[in-house]
Amino acid sequence: MESLLDKFLLRLSIDALPGHTNFTGEIFHYTALRNIEPILLKPQNKIVLWASQSDCLNDISEGTIVEPCYHKACQDLRDSGEISTDFFELISGIKASRNETFITVENNKVRTYRGEYTTYIASFSRKNDLLPMWNYYSKGDLFEGINLGMDAEAILANFPRNFADGKMRVYVSSVVYSAKEQEQIIKNFIIELANKYKEGDESSVKAVVSMKLTSLKMIFKQECFSHEQEVRIIVDVANKYKNNFPIRYRSNAGYFIPYIELAIDKEALKSVTLGPFRGTESQLDLQKKTLAQMLHSNHYSANINVSKVPVRY
Repeated sequence: MESLLDKFLLRLSIDALPGHTNFTGEIFHYTALRNIEPILLKPQNKIVLWASQSDCLNDISEGTIVEPCYHKACQDLRDSGEISTDFFELISGIKASRNETFITVENNKVRTYRGEYTTYIASFSRKNDLLPMWNYYSKGDLFEGINLGMDAEAILANFPRNFADGKMRVYVSSVVYSAKEQEQIIKNFIIELANKYKEGDESSVKAVVSMKLTSLKMIFKQECFSHEQEVRIIVDVANKYKNNFPIRYRSNAGYFIPYIELAIDKEALKSVTLGPFRGTESQLDLQKKTLAQMLHSNHYSANINVSKVPVRY
């Protein structure tokens, strides 16, 4: 039997539904040269990506943008008359949910679990040759970076809906940086809820708002990070089952960062781009040849590119 929430969700468009819209196309993971071995050359015949715990990322405002944006959007819509005062009173003050619903399989039985969860993030970019991204991997006057171009749909193919018996969910989503765009996304969502709302839907509306804010929380970032043009692998793990997924630890700039490993089929790798290179042409040719040998000997088929950024130092 369908719940009131399920019936309300069926009346909403895809844009208004909680959850992430998956990105399609090639995305680019910038990293240091020294990380090629643990990412591409591990003995388990997979690409291994590190997804870091979301509250330990370098952006200290991570996950905090959406709620102030939501509250401003609610007030603007009320003040402009696009939503009624009664509807404003219904939805004002709602926060992103700390809980998520997981459809799990235990002892060959499908069960619904709703509870707290932990999010892990692996970062990519839309573009494969961005100077601000190469600058993250500069050392003195040299660049020691590389990026790995991977097909987003091929990544997702490794994590179907029933992956890990439903205890983990994986998305690939693009980040939104513009405050104006963020606000418009929320306003469009609120207006649709107001138009679809009927008496008796109060609890459903509140639940949908809370879940929608939860999904937007991980893709809204401040405009000062817009140079990254980020696309994220977002991994939600039900806390009840966290012990099923080994948590590892690394350090960066004096901070310990928990992370989990994501194993990806090698076919997902489409290209490798070397960062800005200031050696001679013969040295560059040798680097490309060595990289090609390394990829071939480890059963990768990927295009090799070199940054075209004309930087001298």
